[in-house]
Amino acid sequence: MGINADKDIDILRPLSDNEVDELLGLYERKYGPQNFHYLLLYNQRKWDCQLAAAGIARNDPAYISLRKQFYTHRQGDFRRFGTYVSLHRDIVQSVSFFSWQPEGARELFECLERTKRIEWTRGALLTNVDLAFCERVKALAAQRGVTTINARQCFGMVLSHPRACTAEVPELLSEFELRPLRDEDAPMVHAIWPNKGEGSLAYLRALIKFNKTIGACRSDTGELIAWIFQNDFSGLGMLQVLPKAERRGLGGLLAAAITRRIARVEQVTLTAWIVATNWRSEALLKRIGYHQDVINEWIKLEPVP
Repeated sequence: MGINADKDIDILRPLSDNEVDELLGLYERKYGPQNFHYLLLYNQRKWDCQLAAAGIARNDPAYISLRKQFYTHRQGDFRRFGTYVSLHRDIVQSVSFFSWQPEGARELFECLERTKRIEWTRGALLTNVDLAFCERVKALAAQRGVTTINARQCFGMVLSHPRACTAEVPELLSEFELRPLRDEDAPMVHAIWPNKGEGSLAYLRALIKFNKTIGACRSDTGELIAWIFQNDFSGLGMLQVLPKAERRGLGGLLAAAITRRIARVEQVTLTAWIVATNWRSEALLKRIGYHQDVINEWIKLEPVP
């Protein structure tokens, strides 16, 4: 039996759009709208609606980075424990998962242990991994042949929607102006993006087209010198200030501006993920009003040669 045939009867069963909507409601009722698994589900359904409205086919390779597929245990009932696994393709495969099943999340770990859909040895990124699952997940990756596992502890920072709507945006110096990013900005942003790889330029172009972005430019030349993106949790991501423009307050200004801009058009909790040792970013977000809500790990599995 070939690989494709194996996947047809994989332990992971794809969820339909209606089932994903149901799962979204379950997470909102159990954990509230600030929960990061809720926000991941929320944002994907938002993207699904945007892509459908634009007439973009689900298999269009230019927008594969905006297509997360949600799965659950083939013999399980996601309505009971919220068990899900999300697979996503952009630069590498990214994997998110959770279950509130007590006493070891048996259903979830059966999925992780038996599925053939996770690319353990090809550099998968395991995102937003609950601390209670981390050691067992790392042991499973090692059993699958992964020899190098890089885990980073990250803070999930949160700002309620009402406070985000009224976030104070510092006054912009006259030498700068703000505008949304455009498609022609993507190559420059990509050139200095530390996470770039195969497919990542298309990812940035898709984000610019369908997510909110803000760029800071010089008023005299129009040169783009700083930017920020709305990420796949509908929060803040990819903040970058070029060295020539550092220490001018642009980072805090962009973070506050996009916080308020997102909140005024989406009924969503504002969030940001930062590496636990990034005190500077933590302080920047706290000045806006964000607070630490959760500590999880993002686990990068290095490809096996």
